[in-house]
Amino acid sequence: MATSSSIETGTGRKLFSALVFIFGSAATLGTVLGFFGATWWGLDRLADLRFPFLVILVATAVTYGFVFRRALSALFLLAAVVNAVLLAPLWLSTQDAVASNDSIRVVSLDTGESTENRRAIIDWINQEEADVVLLHRTSGDWAATLDDSDAPYRIAATPIAPEATGTPIVLVRHNATVSPLPAAPGSDFTVRVVNETGTVTLIGLSVRAPTSASAGDDRIERFTAVNEAAVTMQGPVVIVGNLEATRWSHAFKLLAEGMTNSEDGFGYTATWPPYDWPIISNYTGLPIDHAVYVGAITVPYRRVGPSLGPSHRPLMFDISPSQ
Repeated sequence: MATSSSIETGTGRKLFSALVFIFGSAATLGTVLGFFGATWWGLDRLADLRFPFLVILVATAVTYGFVFRRALSALFLLAAVVNAVLLAPLWLSTQDAVASNDSIRVVSLDTGESTENRRAIIDWINQEEADVVLLHRTSGDWAATLDDSDAPYRIAATPIAPEATGTPIVLVRHNATVSPLPAAPGSDFTVRVVNETGTVTLIGLSVRAPTSASAGDDRIERFTAVNEAAVTMQGPVVIVGNLEATRWSHAFKLLAEGMTNSEDGFGYTATWPPYDWPIISNYTGLPIDHAVYVGAITVPYRRVGPSLGPSHRPLMFDISPSQ
């Protein structure tokens, strides 16, 4: 006769097995459905979870391999490999070689219409010696914050598109020149930056995550329009901002078609949510803030900054002439 302890042990084992199976199956299903983002915005959101899916699937594959059924372990491992292949360019791809050490340092931060921590944001930007700062969805008096901080920046006059989400602001260090341009179709704003490095056009864009089919369609239309404008402009062009999508989504692929992704070679660097945990903070979220570019430029340096108060961490990168 089975003892009560053996029954409890057997029940606990079955419950644990069921939970592992549920998590693994959900991650496997999400891995497959993420490839069908073009059919529905909800499935496209699943494509953003490639790295979380990989972590879950590796854990479930190892657990099943050592504790439960090896056949299921192989299935979960196969799904993990699919996600790993999609993630690989983050580490294995490279940017073009630089033609000179001259560069333009750009910071992009979606402030999320937060009125707090403006001084801390300005202080960090100044510390990093950014040449151009793109602040998306701002609120509050940034001019007064600049005056109080004595930071060597000014607010550049920038035409804002009617469809812009919130109020973007472009800050410029005194040694750079920014010329406002009419906003490219689908963008929030467009500016041309000139310094000793050369000239580059920056197209700023920040969107909200779609929560309906119509919002998803609107995002697709904007991304398509921005891409068409960028690839037909003369000279180097960078599209930068919060896209509420990772590089694996259908929407992002439309925006980045024919362009180079600044992520390539710099690993997985999450920008949302703004965790600041040691070592793992770059991996505990989603990389949804981007810079993609076209033209005779390259990105020799790129990193995600610390949590400064808004719901996104800042993205910082250097633009240099390419060989």
